[in-house]
Amino acid sequence: MPRMLVVALAAVLLSAPAASAQPAAKPALEQEAKQIETMVIAPCCWSQQVSVHQSPAADEMKKDIRKQLAEGKTRQQILDAYVAQYGEQILAEPPARGFSRTLYILPVLLLVLSAVVLSVVVKRMAGQPAVAGGPAEPPPAAKDAYGERLNDELRDLD
Repeated sequence: MPRMLVVALAAVLLSAPAASAQPAAKPALEQEAKQIETMVIAPCCWSQQVSVHQSPAADEMKKDIRKQLAEGKTRQQILDAYVAQYGEQILAEPPARGFSRTLYILPVLLLVLSAVVLSVVVKRMAGQPAVAGGPAEPPPAAKDAYGERLNDELRDLD
């Protein structure tokens, strides 16, 4: 009996360091799994990230990610495996290479182009004379001819 007690006590003491090391690694594994879940799209409908999607396929991917992390695979190895299986459409953020590079370059180009167009328009508007609220005045020669005609017509009425 005392021998069994000693063996049981030894088993508890030997397993204690292993148990205390396990929880320290688990939060890091869980955090990495959650980050990977935000990086892939659920393959059932291709509309949401696995981290927010509610479907059996998304749940299966969550389990698979944790399983691969427990096996010691890195984030890039897991993502590469999914890309090999489903194609690059599985990635929530497309890689900056090939045609996908335009998704990163185009917004910057449009911003620069918009700034150039805006500056040209503002410079042109600043160079134009201010428009008064009333009608434009006729040139002096036309003004005199108009005045004479008006006077002649007014004299004819009297």
